[in-house]
Amino acid sequence: MKNVVKSSSNKWTKRQMLILAGIWFAFLISFITRLSWATIMPSAIDSLHFTVQQGNTYVTAFYIGYAITVLPGGMLADKFGYKKLLLSAVAGNLVVMFAMIFMYGYWEGLILRFVLGLVSGPDLSACLGIITEWFDGKKRATATGIFNTCTSFGLTVINLYAPVVLVHYGWRAAFAVTAFFPLAALIFSYFAIKGTPPFPQQFGIKEKSGTIKSESSITRLKKAINNRSVWMLAITGLFATGAKRGVTNWANLFIVKSLKFNLVIAGTAVSIFGITSVISMIVAGWISDHSQWPRHIWAAIFMAIFTPTIVGFTLIPHGNLALLYFWTGAMGVGAFMFSTITNELSVEVAPSDQRGTVSGFINAFNQVGSFIAPVILGQILATTGSYVSSYLIISVFPIIAVVALLFVRESDADENVVEQKNVGQVSKNNVRQATKGEF
Repeated sequence: MKNVVKSSSNKWTKRQMLILAGIWFAFLISFITRLSWATIMPSAIDSLHFTVQQGNTYVTAFYIGYAITVLPGGMLADKFGYKKLLLSAVAGNLVVMFAMIFMYGYWEGLILRFVLGLVSGPDLSACLGIITEWFDGKKRATATGIFNTCTSFGLTVINLYAPVVLVHYGWRAAFAVTAFFPLAALIFSYFAIKGTPPFPQQFGIKEKSGTIKSESSITRLKKAINNRSVWMLAITGLFATGAKRGVTNWANLFIVKSLKFNLVIAGTAVSIFGITSVISMIVAGWISDHSQWPRHIWAAIFMAIFTPTIVGFTLIPHGNLALLYFWTGAMGVGAFMFSTITNELSVEVAPSDQRGTVSGFINAFNQVGSFIAPVILGQILATTGSYVSSYLIISVFPIIAVVALLFVRESDADENVVEQKNVGQVSKNNVRQATKGEF
């Protein structure tokens, strides 16, 4: 029982830090594997004799697979538990990345990227669910902000080692190095995510009589989507995540093909993008936890930064290295700072037995945006031949997301924070009873 966290303390326990490290590492691996193709693509498509459009379909294939399983993955996480689904996703990443080392044809690789998306579907819902089990409302946004850093840190990691391995050993070697990350994450996360959480996942609804009523996954889904805030967050994710993934997956290609820098400089620039996004997401979480302003207002403010940074990055003069590093860093802030709070809201507006379902539903819209945006970029490029036009059109997406955020009802989150506190008290009582031998 020593692993139970006392939520009344303002300090984080060692167990909380270990739990956060476990899910951080697990989701970091998910981002390294999904972004590996975007980084390796400029070299791999030449070796495999793919066109840019064919290479881009590999990015789209992942997000199609991911979009298919994020909602059922969240529902399964509510049914079987967050830890089980998260470890399953990491194991799937390990198998697929190992297989990609040996791909030789276009269709073989395309199928593997699609399968990678399928097995990764439950990861975000499971991670956010684990955070709600271990952190109370005064710590949760900060914990989510730290957790979110793994997304941009993954971008930094892949761009630090992949270009160097590419230049010296080729793209297959880069995939081989990448395949070792899921194995390490699977082992570490299995042992890190242990203990009895203070706000445990609920598998049913407690009625007035005191009995626990079990509901079907479809019933929980219907309840989850009958909520204006859920729909507004879904619309936000559709456009904001679409813009984020569009510019992220095309950043290396844009820098090399449009701005005419080499692969190593492109990797350095995108690493700066990752570093600034790491810092901004932690800052966003801390501000949200310590501010009297509603979370959705902060999310809208942070998201409003995104559009001007895309424009600034797009219009960098050729050969200007200082501006390249400045605008990629600024775009890292714009692309990721808001996600700390939008991810947090996606579970806070959900009842305690629907966290995975609601976050999975919202994440499904995120992923639709993720695979639509690269398609739009590719189509604009094919039509106009201009990378600049593609990016300028995508820069409109965050503005639409800002408008949607203004219609989120913060009271939905407040009601569920109260519910989580009550659940935490029940959990403490259960622990006391267990220590007295009453169970």
